[in-house]
Amino acid sequence: MKIQLSKAISVKDYTEEVEAGIDMDEIVLKGESYPIRKKQPFSVVLRNEGKSAVSIRFKTELVLGIPCSRCLEEVPYEVSLDYEGKADLDHPAEDEDLISDIEEKELDLDMLIFDEVVPQLPTRVLCREDCKGLCPVCGTNLNEKECGCDRTVADPRMAAIQDIFKNFKEV
Repeated sequence: MKIQLSKAISVKDYTEEVEAGIDMDEIVLKGESYPIRKKQPFSVVLRNEGKSAVSIRFKTELVLGIPCSRCLEEVPYEVSLDYEGKADLDHPAEDEDLISDIEEKELDLDMLIFDEVVPQLPTRVLCREDCKGLCPVCGTNLNEKECGCDRTVADPRMAAIQDIFKNFKEV
């Protein structure tokens, strides 16, 4: 969603509350797509902070669907955003983060939200603490059923000793 900032930037002591929403349906990062499962409308407060400066403030929550690190089942992950920032269009170097989301006195709210959500993404999510994951042999979700595959992994450091035992095994 794009929000026009012209009036908030140019009119002294101007304050405006804009009803906004998130237009994007997913967060795409490094080739991974995290669908937005829940989003709700929220208010964005724009306030004139002097010549060509505006402050932006909003609070919202959204729920992303993130795959479990072990079994790949989708896990709902709630993200709370409480944003407050200021942009001075005459001195863009000072407010570089917010300025990058403003183009021709228009705020790209989806890009701002994306920039705020990405640092909050976890490196690892589990559907439950005791998740068994996927079978490395056949790929069955071990939380749902046992597949019966032989999943013993031999320690490569013990390979020489195992060869000795194989040679002396009784026939």
